[in-house]
Amino acid sequence: MSSDPTLWMLLFSNIFVFVIGGSLTYYGFRAQRRVGKPNLKYATLGFGLVTLSTIAEVIYSPAVIGVYDISGSSLLILYTIESLLIGLGLASIYYSVRGS
Repeated sequence: MSSDPTLWMLLFSNIFVFVIGGSLTYYGFRAQRRVGKPNLKYATLGFGLVTLSTIAEVIYSPAVIGVYDISGSSLLILYTIESLLIGLGLASIYYSVRGS
């Protein structure tokens, strides 16, 4: 692993987003189980999908920095997957808030 400070910032920022997103997903799940409102399911799903998108970013980030050699089309697919996960997650959160 490179000692480049930008790589470490990327690593720590992804860990931060994953921990916060995982916590929101966990507490959303607990709230849905406790309260039983169906719209909380969609909030939990949304937080989970946004959190899951950080895993896609972790996969392609080393390729952007140059640690791994990923071709342009593979990189584009990973960007698309991350964007779709974020978009679906935000749509789910929107549906949850809008439906209440």
